[in-house]
This record gives sequence, structure tokens and C-alpha cells, in this order.
Amino acid sequence: MDYVNSMFRSDQMADKFQFFPIPCRHTIQQDELILIPSEEANDLSNWGDYSQRRRKPARAFLVNDVDGKSIDNKKKKIIHRDIERQRRQEMATLYRALRLQLPLEYLKGKRSISDHMHEAVNYIKHLQKKILKLSGRRDELKSSSNSYASRSVPESLQDSSEHSVMVRPCLAGVEVVISTCLRQGLNLSSVLEVILAEGLSVVTCISTKVNESLMHTIVSEVNDGRNIEPSELQQKLTMLATSSSELHLGMLAK
Repeated sequence: MDYVNSMFRSDQMADKFQFFPIPCRHTIQQDELILIPSEEANDLSNWGDYSQRRRKPARAFLVNDVDGKSIDNKKKKIIHRDIERQRRQEMATLYRALRLQLPLEYLKGKRSISDHMHEAVNYIKHLQKKILKLSGRRDELKSSSNSYASRSVPESLQDSSEHSVMVRPCLAGVEVVISTCLRQGLNLSSVLEVILAEGLSVVTCISTKVNESLMHTIVSEVNDGRNIEPSELQQKLTMLATSSSELHLGMLAK
């Protein structure tokens, strides 16, 4: 009887208590891990904040250092970019000015800057050769004109100590040769005014020193087909030279 009662009690206890499988135990353990008392959680959070607060100053120092270097690098890049932009603008202006100085035949078919620079060098060399050629031609004309003037003037004019005037026709029109003493210089502008008043255009005017005299050789051409008498022009210029000499002597007398 006792045995039956014990069996009955054990069945009742089995009905009251149910045994769960292992996964349920794992769930309970997870719940136990998740359900942490609030005081312990606050202690852990405070410890994390404290550790972060202790690390912040070093991290902030490194960030500031990196930021300062990056700002300096940005400033240097901006300055370099501005200088480079200004240099390119100046070079473009110079290239444009150089291109405008070149003739069209040097720019034909040339588009690149290097081609323009090469053609500019060629043009400069061409100008240098042309200048040398014109300088030699100028020296030849100057020497020939001086020798011609010295040969064409009579000895009476070369040795005269007073004003002497000679007017004669030439291929261009009329040639006027005036010899004047250096101490009694004749105003050349007055002579040119007389020649222009006669309807002549001055082509060349060369002044040469011969001994103690100054010789002016003036070549003029006739305008509008006028008929010019060399003798009349010579008389007018002689009167001008005489009056200039008398004026000079009067000033010396005073």
C-alpha cells in the first residue's frame, strides 16, 4: 500500500514538474546574460566613459596636428596655383604680342607656339641681315655724295673766305652750292626758304666742311612744270648771303 502511494505521489510530482530540453537551457543562459542588474551596468558604462575621456586629449592633439599640416598644404597649393595661373596669362600675352609682330608669310600654316617662336627667330635674323645691308648702302651713298660735292665745287668756292653761291641745272632740277666761312655762318633755314619760295622741292641737303669753310649742297626739283632761271635764283641767294655777312660784321663792330 505504501508502495502504491509512493508511485502515485511520484506521478503527481512528474505532472507538476516538466523537464525541458537543452536548447531551452541555452535560452535561459542567454536571458541570464542579458538581464544584468542596473547598478553593474552603470558601473560598466561609467568605466567606458572614463577610459574614453582619458584617451580624448591625445586623440585631439593628433587631429589638430594633422589638420594644421593639411591647412598649410592647402595654402601652399592655392599660392602655387595662383602663381602658375598668372605666369600662364603673362606668357599668353607675350606670345600674342610676338605673333602680331610677325608678317603673315611667316605665320602661314603655323599654328603651334613652338612654330611661332621658330619663325620669330628667322624673322629677327632676316631683319639683322637687312639692317647690315642698308647700313653698308648708306655708307656708300654718303661717301660718294661727299666726294661728288668736293669735286663739283670750283676751287674759288673752296678757298673763298666769304659767302659764295653757285646755282646750276642738274638731272633732278636745280643744284645749289653755297660756301660760307665758319666764322660767318649763313643761316641754312633762310636759304631753304628762298628755294621753296621759288616753287622748288628740296630732295637732298648735304653739309660738308672743306678747309675753313662750310659747304652746303642742295638738290631741288621743279614742281608743276615751272620754268626756273638758275641765274635769278643765284642772284637772290647771293643777296641773302651778302646781307647775312653785313649783319655779322655790324654785330662785330658793336
